[in-house]
Amino acid sequence: MEVTRTDKAVTLRWENEEVSEGTLVFVSSSPSLEANSEPVFKVSNAAKHYTFETKDIPVYFFLQAPNGDKRVVSERILPLESVFNFRDMGGYETKHGHHVKWGKLYRSSNLVNINQADARLLQKLHIKWICDLRSSSEVQAQPTPEIQGVLNKHIPIGTAKNEKTTLPVSNDKAIYEPLMGESYRVFVQSVDGLKEIFSEILTDAKAGLPFVFHCTAGKDRTGVLAALLLTLLDVPEKTIFDDYAITNRYQDNILQEMGGIVSLFSNGNEKIDLEAFRPMAEARPEYLKIAFDEMKKQFGSVDGYLEKGIGITAEEKAIIQQQLLE
Repeated sequence: MEVTRTDKAVTLRWENEEVSEGTLVFVSSSPSLEANSEPVFKVSNAAKHYTFETKDIPVYFFLQAPNGDKRVVSERILPLESVFNFRDMGGYETKHGHHVKWGKLYRSSNLVNINQADARLLQKLHIKWICDLRSSSEVQAQPTPEIQGVLNKHIPIGTAKNEKTTLPVSNDKAIYEPLMGESYRVFVQSVDGLKEIFSEILTDAKAGLPFVFHCTAGKDRTGVLAALLLTLLDVPEKTIFDDYAITNRYQDNILQEMGGIVSLFSNGNEKIDLEAFRPMAEARPEYLKIAFDEMKKQFGSVDGYLEKGIGITAEEKAIIQQQLLE
């Protein structure tokens, strides 16, 4: 199933095998359906979509099958005006037939230029805290504006908390591919930061509070953390890699973002063709695979990394799953 949006409406599409005849469709602006809600549509054999006219963000579709089975479906990508690659990680099916709850876990690019309308949307989503994975250099150069009622926490991945980020600047694309691979290995070694993040997640999971995590482009550091979260929730590896690849829709946005922060990656004032950064703007599956392979090499599996590297106990995993799965 997929939810798509136009300026005036949101459409839910499905294949015949996904939705049975007689299924009732409800619509809500909340991931929790009110008890007295009335269905807006009843599925017939011929139907493969339902369009609901609204400009509201977000929109959740609740499906109730004739046998009583229930399912929630919503938008994967939320259309913020000032922030790209802002995504709800809900809806993914686990190995055991559960689904990640919508409206709990969000991933994004940086929020540096967030406007008032989008800040209000974060408040509407009841996001309680922002996890900023960027380096101190990035945060100092491009701080995130304060959003009332939303706590901003800086927990860097890939660098020490006060370490300055410097990278060679070149017009040769070839130097960036191995650099990306090495970056993903470094992310895996960022155990202290990841421990802090998962400690915060565990605290929030007990209270059922949503949060958003981001780096600069919402691709690399964000992609690794998203992969670890989905692994912890027993989402299949193929689904995790598919989620990672969604960022490829934003390669041009990422290149422009790099143009704005290129001084952070250089010790000088070199001029550079942004196209040379293309390997760094791509969400290549081999990049994430390098991180996974590193975890498997050290701990036998990604689950082993979460358990032995990050230190997440079976009890803590169960608590997080209880709060984030349905």
